Amino acid sequence: MAAVVSVVGHANTGKTTLIAGIINSLAARGYRVAAVKHAAHGYEIDNRGKDSWQFFQAGANRVVVVGPESLTVHTRHDAEPTLAELAGMIEDVDLILAEGFKSQPGPKIEVLRQGFSERRLSLGSDLAAVVSDMPVGNDVPVFRPDKIEPLSDFIESRFLQNSGLSPLTSQMSDR
Repeated sequence: MAAVVSVVGHANTGKTTLIAGIINSLAARGYRVAAVKHAAHGYEIDNRGKDSWQFFQAGANRVVVVGPESLTVHTRHDAEPTLAELAGMIEDVDLILAEGFKSQPGPKIEVLRQGFSERRLSLGSDLAAVVSDMPVGNDVPVFRPDKIEPLSDFIESRFLQNSGLSPLTSQMSDR
């Protein structure tokens, strides 16, 4: 199963931009990365009135939208799945980066940004690293938000190489 790391922090701290940068960096190294976005307040997969929106509103338990380069599955659930349950649904990747899920167990990278993060999150032993543009005293590695490569090196050594995954073994398992 793929390693799972959550990127957490207060609103507007740059979590999405950070995750996109990490994905870009690790993909360039040959890793296959999935992203999971926690939409705590709900979301719509499609615009109001579109066919897939109408199917879901009509009560479909699952709606699949497929195009030349992508496939999206919208599934109705009675209860919000846990991050572990979601990770079990994702196949053929080396790493799952989750935005949010701060109350779920597992390793987390906390993003702090001056003017947006007045207080730290209480993450306990799940805290693996901090990304911040301000001084942070901590017992975990601290990275600058504008320096993606050192953070990607940390993720690779801590969560990918230690799991026995490397771009070479990942590509070989595809054959």
